[in-house]
Amino acid sequence: MSSLNDSLEIRITDVLLIILALEGLIILSSIFGFNIDQQWLYVGLVFYFIYRLRYFGPEFKKDFKNIFSKISIKFLVLIVLVNVFFSYGMLYVSIFLVDNIPGLSSLFTLVLFPNVVNSFVGVGGMLFTIFISPICEELLFRGVILNRLKLFVPTAFAIIISSILFGLLHNYGNIISACVFGICMCIIYLKTNNILTCIFTHFLNNILAEILYFFDTGMLIFTNWGVIILFSILAIVSFYLIFTSIQIEWKHIEN
Repeated sequence: MSSLNDSLEIRITDVLLIILALEGLIILSSIFGFNIDQQWLYVGLVFYFIYRLRYFGPEFKKDFKNIFSKISIKFLVLIVLVNVFFSYGMLYVSIFLVDNIPGLSSLFTLVLFPNVVNSFVGVGGMLFTIFISPICEELLFRGVILNRLKLFVPTAFAIIISSILFGLLHNYGNIISACVFGICMCIIYLKTNNILTCIFTHFLNNILAEILYFFDTGMLIFTNWGVIILFSILAIVSFYLIFTSIQIEWKHIEN
């Protein structure tokens, strides 16, 4: 295990206390009329991790040089592509369910996932999605939660728990695909012992999603039947590739 990974052995309770403190600041700011949403919690967590990792500069450089030492960049790109197409397939399914099950939309938008003020808009929102989100989520869910859980429960169980928690962080329509992506990131982390490989992969995933969103100005992915059929086929193929790959890798996971 690299020294950088050693430094990630932060107790989950420590992170929870930081999250509660940040949530308290967000609630307090709203009382005084400042519109601060949950994305600022991510920023606060990133600064917390930077503080905890402040003494590991040489080890960081070593891990940075070895990002592709155990998994090639071509394989990481393939993982990103199949996960992105699979996520669109799940979005199609979620839209179908919302349109055909009365009250489902209200349940998820008003009860489970209430609307919040988005203070990161335009370029700021894009930078948050591409950079801040991958750094924070990988350090939190793979670097801390997965790392700590597998000390007390079987590794396979730790992967499932951390991936479900990661999925629940996302909105309706993205929960299942986020869980699957979380499992893929856990496997990559365990195979490489390098959290920077996961951050890089997560970065590629988010930037591809942002590119598709940016160029699809006419919402063709959700309105043009030709595009919908194409993406649906790609989603089915992606699901098969993801499922078979996870099935193969699962055999090598220490239980």
